[in-house]
Amino acid sequence: MAGKAGALRGNPALEAENEIEAILKAALAGDVTLGAVLKFVHPGAGVVVIDGRKQPNEVHRRDMPADCTVHIEPLLNLAIFQRHIDQNTAFRQGRIRIVGDVAVVARLRPIMLRQSNATGDGFRE
Repeated sequence: MAGKAGALRGNPALEAENEIEAILKAALAGDVTLGAVLKFVHPGAGVVVIDGRKQPNEVHRRDMPADCTVHIEPLLNLAIFQRHIDQNTAFRQGRIRIVGDVAVVARLRPIMLRQSNATGDGFRE
């Protein structure tokens, strides 16, 4: 029996979620804030939550109520953060479902762009 640790290795959904969490922690470090709670629900993996009510923002994997919840496949979410897929196209295709205050998730984009411009990681308009 491989156990839980063995089940986590090699799971693309969980690996994508780990990378998403790291990207968000890097982008939301410092003086930026969302001012609200944003949750990404990833079927087959779990959740990544940004508690933007705290300064600095807290990014974690504990489920909690959110002002805005984005339901999205983790591999698609990662591809959007890495700018391989356009988020607007994915939304129009019905691959993203947003519940709650859409303005919260809209505030994340300029933060991600600012981080990308600072690090040169390719997250561009």
